[in-house]
Amino acid sequence: MRVAGQVVVIAVLDGGDGDGPARRFAAAGATGLLLADPRPGVAEDLAAALDRPGCPVVGVSSDIHQPSDIAALVTSAEQHLGRIDLFCVAGPDGERIVALDELPGDLDRLAELLDPLSTAIGEVVPPQRAVLTEVAEVA
Repeated sequence: MRVAGQVVVIAVLDGGDGDGPARRFAAAGATGLLLADPRPGVAEDLAAALDRPGCPVVGVSSDIHQPSDIAALVTSAEQHLGRIDLFCVAGPDGERIVALDELPGDLDRLAELLDPLSTAIGEVVPPQRAVLTEVAEVA
């Protein structure tokens, strides 16, 4: 997967860590990173540490389990960094990357993004936590 010249959103889930992916994407030549973490201040602190010419880094507190937060991330990334190329979900069981150029392109980009992000979230959340998350969402 090509990272050089790409704008990347890294969304961290509870129990996940965005530091490793952020450093790898920056080292691989990403032209911008938006870091989102549900823990207040974590993404902002990491963004301040990694921000540099040629790869601006923006950090926000956000929970991508909420479609409204995903919409806000997309808007923030596009306002500050330009068109998003890759969306990385970092969870307790690893990372999954969604390449936006693989989406069909004939629907609203946000609507298209929700399904692969939902799948990515399911892949990086331990099975027992996934069941608890589903039960909580139904309640």
